[in-house]
Amino acid sequence: MANFLEKWSSKKADKPKTGMRSAIDTFRGRIAEQKAYLEEFERDAAGFNKWRSTWFQRVPGGFGVTIGRDAVNAGEGLSYIVVETVSQVAEFLDDLAQHAENDVAFQQALEENRLRRAALLNAAKSKVKAPASRPAASKSASIKTAGAKAAAATTDADKPKRGRKPQA
Repeated sequence: MANFLEKWSSKKADKPKTGMRSAIDTFRGRIAEQKAYLEEFERDAAGFNKWRSTWFQRVPGGFGVTIGRDAVNAGEGLSYIVVETVSQVAEFLDDLAQHAENDVAFQQALEENRLRRAALLNAAKSKVKAPASRPAASKSASIKTAGAKAAAATTDADKPKRGRKPQA
């Protein structure tokens, strides 16, 4: 047992935490995932059924390729192209990976997009928790609403319903 501890204790490290990858690493991972889908499509185009997950789709004249879920452009508004062949899709993905690696403005856009998406996710999570924490406020609001409806009902009783003739 002592040999084991001596051998591996110098290599001890903390576990990587989820969500700690940079935006560029995450984007590179998505590109790798898209390349895997593209290879799968090349092997069996007729049986390919993962179109909802891909950044490429069949369009008239070839394939439309987009930068997926990331609401960013690759410069000068470029975020969607149409190419003719599968090899051009692969080339675009390679160039996009190179662009993400070297272009500082693109890297900043990826990070800003990541922060924006995280803020939206956190806002959605807080909205789900908020109603449960304030039941008294909703109770008083429903009482006020019921009183307003009763007052409106008395004034609306004199008016005929839309589309009906008043009764004589």
